[in-house]
Amino acid sequence: MSTQVASSDSSIAANDPPATGAISFQLTATNASSVPGSVYFNVFPPALKNLPANAQVITALVSPATTNTSPPVDITWNGGAGALSMLVLAADADPAGAERTPVALGDNVAVAWANGAFTITPSPGGPEGVLTVTFAPGIPVGGSVGLVVGPAPILVPIPVSLSPLTLEPDFSPAVTVMFGTAFQLPAPAISDESQAQTVTFKTDATSTSPTATAAITVGLDNQIVETG
Repeated sequence: MSTQVASSDSSIAANDPPATGAISFQLTATNASSVPGSVYFNVFPPALKNLPANAQVITALVSPATTNTSPPVDITWNGGAGALSMLVLAADADPAGAERTPVALGDNVAVAWANGAFTITPSPGGPEGVLTVTFAPGIPVGGSVGLVVGPAPILVPIPVSLSPLTLEPDFSPAVTVMFGTAFQLPAPAISDESQAQTVTFKTDATSTSPTATAAITVGLDNQIVETG
């Protein structure tokens, strides 16, 4: 699995209200490590279920900078089937600045190229539980489709043949977290991250605004431990 981080600020997601059918996620992260200076928590969504690991690049939501004297930081985003969106990137483009189009399971999503930009047109009527992406002739080579599942986009190369893609997201209430350098695309030549840790969320089904929460701490051994 490729795990590279798109530059994104968790405060952006924090200010977005959940869409209908979406779940608001909050990860409270504490840096009590022995690492000096500014370090980051990088939060990766689960991989797409129907594609091999080498066919997708999983990006991450990056926390604000933390130090080992900082208070805990809340990293927030909207997830679940009601919060899906899609972006399309030209070769080497940064996903952080790409426009996102809301999509839903069962959509047929038509991607085209017009006036120097991609267009994304979703419509219902496709197979249930997945998104089917079709490509019009004339799309530039080397680009990728990004399906935003929870905290960050998952990038899939546009086929050279422009054949359709089927994308099946995983809505498991879990993410993968790494602690250290704030990754970016392309990945920096030098970086230092902790071992990846799976973090599972607890959901309050009685809440009028569904919220899934989890808490982690990085201790003096610089390892991530789930604490709540």
